[in-house]
This record gives sequence, C-alpha cells and structure tokens, in this order.
Amino acid sequence: MRNKIGNLKKHPLVKNSVLYVITDAVNKAVPFLILPLLTHYLLPGDYGIVANYNVYINLLVIFIGINVQSIISINFYRIDKAEIGKYIFNILFVIAATLTICGLVVLLFNEQIRSFLSVSMTFVMSGLIIATSQVLSAINLIIWRLEERPLYFGSYQISQTVCDVTLSLILIIMFQMSWQGRIIGIGASSILYAFLSVIILWKRGYLNISYNRQYIKDIFTFCLPLVPHAISIWARAGADRLIISNLAGVAASGIYAAGFQFSLIISFLTLAFNNAFTPFVYKTLSISDQGVLDAKKQKLVKFTYLYIASLLLLTFVASLASDLLIDNFLSEKYSDAKMYVGWALFSQAFQGVYLMYATYIFYVKRSASLAIVTFMCSALQVASSYYLVSNIGPLGAAYSNFAISLLNCIVVMILSARVYPMPWFNFRVLLAK
Repeated sequence: MRNKIGNLKKHPLVKNSVLYVITDAVNKAVPFLILPLLTHYLLPGDYGIVANYNVYINLLVIFIGINVQSIISINFYRIDKAEIGKYIFNILFVIAATLTICGLVVLLFNEQIRSFLSVSMTFVMSGLIIATSQVLSAINLIIWRLEERPLYFGSYQISQTVCDVTLSLILIIMFQMSWQGRIIGIGASSILYAFLSVIILWKRGYLNISYNRQYIKDIFTFCLPLVPHAISIWARAGADRLIISNLAGVAASGIYAAGFQFSLIISFLTLAFNNAFTPFVYKTLSISDQGVLDAKKQKLVKFTYLYIASLLLLTFVASLASDLLIDNFLSEKYSDAKMYVGWALFSQAFQGVYLMYATYIFYVKRSASLAIVTFMCSALQVASSYYLVSNIGPLGAAYSNFAISLLNCIVVMILSARVYPMPWFNFRVLLAK
C-alpha cells in the first residue's frame, strides 16, 4: 500500500493536478475573499450590474474567440512547434474577422444592449476590447497547459487576478466609483495581460508569421461547431441572471449572483483537475500498443470513478457548511443568498463530472455531437428557468440550474461511451487488483 501511495504521489497527473489545484485555489480565492468588501461597498443592484456585464463579456468571448483553444489542443501533440506557431498566427486573422462581425452586431443593437445592461455606450463598446483581450490570454494559457507547466499557468492567472482586484478596490473604495470601478478594473487588467500574452507567444516561438488559407479553413471548420456548445455553457452559467434581472429586478440578480459565487469552491477544484487531466488523457490515448492502451484505459476508468465519488462527498460537506459561510462572509444585505448556495455547489459538481467525459468526445473530434447535446440542454434550462422564475421567483433558476446540470452530465456520459469505447461497465476487470 505504501508503495502504491508513493507511486501515486510521483505520478505526473497527480503532481500536475496538485499544482493546478494550489495555483487555481489562490486565483479563485482572491475574488472570493474580496466578496465581503464588494457586498459592503456595492448595493445588490450594483453587484447585479457587474454580474450582468460579466455575462455580456463571456458571450462576446464565445463569438470572438469561437473556442480557438480547442484546435490548438487537438493539434499540439500531432504537429511540431513551428506549425503550432503558424496556426496561432492564422488564428489571429480569424479573431480579427470575428471581432469585426461582432462589432457590427453590437453597434446595430447598441441601444437594446445598453438598456438591458444599464450601462453607457462606452461600456457596451469596451466589452469588445475586453473580450478580445481575454481570448488572447486564453491562447497563451492553453500553451502552458499543454506543455504541462502549471506554475507558469497559475502564476499568470494569479498575477492577473491580483491586478484586476487591486485596481477594482482602489477605484471602488478610494474613488467611490461603485460598479464602474469594478468593470474598469476587469477591463484594464484584461487588456494589459493580452499585450503580455502576445509578447510571450512571440518570444517563445509560438507566433510564426505565415498566412495559410487552409489553416484558416481548418480553424473555422473545427471551431464553429463548438460555438453552440459554448453558448450552451454560457446560457447555463449566465442566462439565469439575465432572466432574474428581467423578471425580478437587478437587485435580485445581484443576490443570486453572490450566492452562486460560492460555487467557486467546487469550480476551482474541477477546473484545476481538468487542466491536468485533459493533456494526460490525450497523451494516454495516443499510445499505439493496444495491450498497453487497454491497461491504461482501465486505470483511467478506475480513477474517474474515484474522482466522482470524492467530488460528490466534498460537495455535500460544503453544502452543509454554506449557511455558516454566508452568515460570516457576506453583508447582511445579501443574507438571502443562502438559499442558492447548495444548488450552486451541486450544479458545479455535475459540471465537473461532465468535463471528465467530454474530454473523450473532444479527442475523437465529435465536437458537433457534443454541441447538439449541450445546446439542447441549455435551451431547456433557459425555458425552464424563465417558467420557474415567473412562477416561484429567483429560486426557480437555481432549481433549473441543478436539474439541467445533472441531465447534461448523464447524457454526455452516454455520448462519450458511444463515440469512444472505454471499460466503464467492465466491473470484473475494474475491481481486480
């Protein structure tokens, strides 16, 4: 047993996972720990405006970035570094095209967006720059993740978060800028780190000037089918806030967003693990020796089941402690957030399980199938959220979020088993020593 534990500690997946968990924990802890300050200086309505603006930025990221990180991930272990650099250079052409299209759409519907978000035209248009900046940073981060360099990955994220939070607190507390200060802090740090990302990519040889029409075609062909998938994730994470704002008011949306902020407790664990798990799975499934591959598949399945059991147990414990956290963590103005926390935690836990199985679907490039499933689930969530919020209030959005997270997880598990066979139900082999 000691030898097994020792070997487990030395395993690259475990080592990288621990590093990702630590760095991502720090990264997520910073905005989580400033939540008391934000709830003290921002009214629920102000916090709701910030939450809705973040939803807007996340939507722009989808259409501007079209999930270009995915094609980098798929090709990283298949082609050499120089060709990856050419891919990234052509990705910039794609981003320029999508940014132009999004800019025209935002200009066309500027009045409606401005009214819905309760912000000025300046903030509406600035969202395009902020979203593009976040896409550029994501490209730099995916390279470090695929190189299995969690320290660089984490240091970048942590420093950006500290920059973001520091600027925001200075503007909110010292200059009394309310929600505007928080948005400016997010925007300024995003733009600064986008420039830094481009410099890092260039210096490290991951930005090779070489226009390639075929690469651009490949990028659009692979990435565009992922847009519905990304929209579905956005809808599940943000549409409920917009629905609550519309039906119950922006203050109710702020309280709901504060409650769901506690899901970061589970989110940072699942995302950090997935950052290490995905490249490990891709490398494992690339093994050409069938006997070795079969043995590795069995270990992957065993580990997945252990992970799911541990995650659900942790989520249960966190949900029991949620009332205590709310009472001692947030301003009294946000005490109603307690009723959302448990639903938020379990919704995020099932999202973490979903990520485990989606990895295999991405590996076989069945992103279109995944997009159909997640898009349908998200459409169902939006419809059910609207119905439930209309009839029972904001808590209905939390019910819908949990139910659809569970449904989406189950369907993706089934889809994963169909597109890439794994010994998920070969219990005789799995229970063997």
